[in-house]
Amino acid sequence: MQAFVPLTAGSGARNRFAPAAIESKACLVSSWASRRVLVKRSASSKNDTRIIMSIQTGYGLSVLPATAEAVKEAVSNAGVSSPVIAFIGCTTDRDVEEVYKEFKKNLPTGTAIHGLTSSGGLLTSNGMVKNGVGCLLIHAPAGSFVAASDLSGNASKAAAELKKSLSSELPQAILMSTVPGQEEGCIAEIEAVFGKSVPIYGGTAGDNELAGAWKVISSAGVSGTGVSLVAVGSKGVKFGVAFSAPYKPTSKVVTATKVDGKRRVFEFDGKPASDWVYQWLGPAVEKQYKEGGLVLQPTATSPICKQNPQTGEYTACHLAALGNANEKHVDFFVPIEQGAKLTVMDSGDGPSTGYAKTLEATYKSAKQAGQLSNPKAGILIYCGGMAIAVGQNLNAGLAGGYKSSVGAMPLLGLTCFGEQIKNVQSNLSMGMIMFE
Repeated sequence: MQAFVPLTAGSGARNRFAPAAIESKACLVSSWASRRVLVKRSASSKNDTRIIMSIQTGYGLSVLPATAEAVKEAVSNAGVSSPVIAFIGCTTDRDVEEVYKEFKKNLPTGTAIHGLTSSGGLLTSNGMVKNGVGCLLIHAPAGSFVAASDLSGNASKAAAELKKSLSSELPQAILMSTVPGQEEGCIAEIEAVFGKSVPIYGGTAGDNELAGAWKVISSAGVSGTGVSLVAVGSKGVKFGVAFSAPYKPTSKVVTATKVDGKRRVFEFDGKPASDWVYQWLGPAVEKQYKEGGLVLQPTATSPICKQNPQTGEYTACHLAALGNANEKHVDFFVPIEQGAKLTVMDSGDGPSTGYAKTLEATYKSAKQAGQLSNPKAGILIYCGGMAIAVGQNLNAGLAGGYKSSVGAMPLLGLTCFGEQIKNVQSNLSMGMIMFE
């Protein structure tokens, strides 16, 4: 039984326009641009009056050592002269403030910026690129993308600003970027402004060493505590999304019987939590069991999921760290509620194949969810824990059937420290967000 099927959403029939003509050109491996011309026919006009609207997208990636030159090359390779939004990514190997300032300098005035730092590198359909600077640029009709942010992480303020900038119609979705530990709070604050009917998706900023160097990048600047939001408008662009956590449940189930109300568990089934983990994983976590510390590798290859008692759906939860011999708690990267049932999962051949099948299936699910015929841009969100689990197999996974499916579509790939899946904070998942 598949424990967590791809969770999808899309615009489908909500988009009133149909493509009339497509013109595209392929550039270097690091860049690609496409244009979609949308035609709205007037049924009441004998002369067949048409309103022409266009979507143009492009992606640029550079590894030039000088950040100013790298950003300039990335923007140039993307090949979009008047973007309304720039989705950007880099690693913490760079001075992120400088990356932001150079994008502001090289992008047209008024271009919205939404991005984050990616763990280890940026992802492409050819594999991971270390120390890269990337940008996905999109030109679209007015109102297709609306951005707002708050450098202090006040999602209520950012959401209120976002809603004020939108038309009266609710957006198809809200895309979110924030930093580890703030995700569920931000989701709740956004829901308080927009309600729970608007789906929230996104990825959490990461760094290379879990040292707290992660950053959110927005039109307002760079922040280690911030939140950035993008509303995908109800008209002008089609939108499809899917997330997958490709695991099967085992018979090993435990109940969280003492928690702190956030992400820490003190007891499983009435016994010290780290004792249960040590009995489960043994020598792989012996040092951390005695001294405390991160256990990301063994718990990424043997993930845990919590099951929603109402829907039966599973949410992947990365068990991140153990206390020590005297403080036998465990910490997760998602909230664990009192009484939560946790199931150890089987990841099958995912780690050894770079989750190649899941990557391809997630792309196809997102395309189907949005009823997209020829996606023009995409954002890949790949969990940092899954990247740890696959190790050197990551590039093989990206370059398999996924590469064939994606083709030359402009794609920004990010390795994140958390995934927001339809208003729920999750881990150990991968997602595709696509536009047409």
